[in-house]
Amino acid sequence: MATRTVLTIGGGLLAAVVVAIRSGRRAGSLPSEVTAAWPGDELLPDAGVVSTHTVRIAAPPGAVWPWLVQMGYGRGGWYAIDRLERWIGAGDFLDGGSARRIVPELQDLALGDRVPMSPTVHLVVAHLDPPRALVLVLPDRPIAWVWSFVLSPDGDGTRLSVRTRTAARVGWLRPVVPLLDAGHLVMQGVQLHRLRRRVERVGAGTGATGPPTTRPRD
Repeated sequence: MATRTVLTIGGGLLAAVVVAIRSGRRAGSLPSEVTAAWPGDELLPDAGVVSTHTVRIAAPPGAVWPWLVQMGYGRGGWYAIDRLERWIGAGDFLDGGSARRIVPELQDLALGDRVPMSPTVHLVVAHLDPPRALVLVLPDRPIAWVWSFVLSPDGDGTRLSVRTRTAARVGWLRPVVPLLDAGHLVMQGVQLHRLRRRVERVGAGTGATGPPTTRPRD
């Protein structure tokens, strides 16, 4: 009886986790945003896992765009969990942590440019349409990954939607893809929340370009 109870509880928890992950893959997004065809979709049409996250930012697309352009290792960071990224060796950012300002010297991004993720791994700019869409891809790795950022005007603000498409290039990695996606869902949720706060704070006049006055916190 006790074993059956434990199995029932365990099955219920597993089902809850599966539901949470599936709903997390479309967090904040309208049905039309989840089903829309976006730049980058054509680069990995057979993705095993697809997620679409959306957040509304109280600033126009032109004010959000510079924060996306400056992302990267050794650059403006990812606006996610800096301590965790430093722990895994991917958190060396220009300001010591994810930028809390627009960095002028990091605004010159071009098609085909490399955006470092760590000292040994980089993304490549596959699509660049300022201030509407930025697509980054992970080249020549066992895991194929496409990361699309799409900005849509929404009144006096912006709906920033982020779509990830993930697939295993080798069969034995297929079971790993959902686990990687689950971890990324958490980081991306933090990223969008913190990015929104940064953009809105600067847009309200409490931040600026130029060197930071204090070391950024996570």
